[in-house]
Amino acid sequence: MSTRLRLTSIALGLVACLLAAALVRELLTAHPLPPPPAPRAGRPAPAAPAPVTSAPSAGAYGVIATKTLFSPSRSEAPAGPVVAAGPRPVLHGVVMDGPQSRAYLEDPVAKRTFGYAVGDPVGGGRVQSIAADRVVIGRGDGLVEVLLYDPSKPRPTPTAAAPALPAPETPTAAVPTAARAPAPLSQGERR
Repeated sequence: MSTRLRLTSIALGLVACLLAAALVRELLTAHPLPPPPAPRAGRPAPAAPAPVTSAPSAGAYGVIATKTLFSPSRSEAPAGPVVAAGPRPVLHGVVMDGPQSRAYLEDPVAKRTFGYAVGDPVGGGRVQSIAADRVVIGRGDGLVEVLLYDPSKPRPTPTAAAPALPAPETPTAAVPTAARAPAPLSQGERR
């Protein structure tokens, strides 16, 4: 082997040893954990678009044929006022504790159930009041009352308890002798 090739091999061997030592040192050194993240304030859920109540007429689709669909300058003005009310939350339960009362509502947009106090934002509005069987939410379009039990649906009837087992019959041996009928007399006996 030539001297030049030997020197290159020795130099590469030293670099490999230095890199291996640095790798071992890095693996054996204890690094402190990063601090926990600061809690973020919850963002209110965006209001869901209002459901379409009626289908547009056939004349409303004429705009599609007259304008280019893929034009970047295309914009359509809404046909009427848009109501951003959104769907109603579902009330799952209420805990009454004076000013600390909580209503457990399922947010229809987030599909999650949370506890809300008076003044908390929910479903495009704010909780106005909490009662034992209802919650009133104030929205831009008025007050929405969410009931715990839907009056149009019958309440489930409680299941009947299993019927009691009949009392066991008493055997005749346990009946007192005075209650038994008298035994027949033999020929020589008297009563």
